[in-house]
Amino acid sequence: MADTINIDTVKNDINVMYGKEASRNTSTNKGLKIKKGELYLCQKEMLAVLGTAETLGAAPYESKDFEIWGCAVVATYPTCKRWDLLFELHTEGYWKDKNVKARLKSELVPMYMHEKYKDIPMSMRFPVEIITKAYRRYHTTTISYMLALAYHSFKTTGKPKHMALFGIHMAAREEYTEQRPCCEYWLGACEGAGMDIELAPGGALLISQGLYGYENYDPVCFEYRKRMEGLQMGLTQANSEIERWNFQKGKQIGAIEEDEHWLRRFQRGELKQ
Repeated sequence: MADTINIDTVKNDINVMYGKEASRNTSTNKGLKIKKGELYLCQKEMLAVLGTAETLGAAPYESKDFEIWGCAVVATYPTCKRWDLLFELHTEGYWKDKNVKARLKSELVPMYMHEKYKDIPMSMRFPVEIITKAYRRYHTTTISYMLALAYHSFKTTGKPKHMALFGIHMAAREEYTEQRPCCEYWLGACEGAGMDIELAPGGALLISQGLYGYENYDPVCFEYRKRMEGLQMGLTQANSEIERWNFQKGKQIGAIEEDEHWLRRFQRGELKQ
């Protein structure tokens, strides 16, 4: 389990690095219109990518050196002070809700969605074909699309050179099992391409319990692993036996039902011996 985060300490550290806390959305992208078919990529050397976990409030909102991308829902969080580009990549079944749609319609900065929607003025089509054809087709969360677009931006324009993640912890069970590996893949791609990656403290991304084989090693772990392997083998054998008996059970039930069919026909006088 990750250590408890002192958000005030994190915010102070970030503010020392990048500036003081900002007022509510001061983005210079307000009202920016993206022409149909035009691709919006990162405009600055430094990019902050936002999720909704507790370090969301620690992002460098005041720093003009950072462009800020976020999941669309971050705009509803009081701790989120600025956003330059939003991503709403849920299906219509989610955002057709009248409250959600009203929020999206009132948004003032560019927002990537599945399509350009006439009734959502700042919406623009996400370049899913580019992202999935040019690079690995592997996405389990909106965050992974954001990271992939940042990667594409760096590969094609050289920006951003520095990418920082805030409010993206991937420590919950669903996030850990499905979303974390995907995000770590794209972070690895970005870092391997030459981008500098910064992660807010307290999350599970790119974190291990020690350097395998060198740190935090205890011989008892080997014994537990052997025991677990043995138990797993026993479980596999038990499941195999269950399947065999279920097959036999099915045959017996079938025979009983067939006998019952003929019994009823004899009882009704439809058949005679």
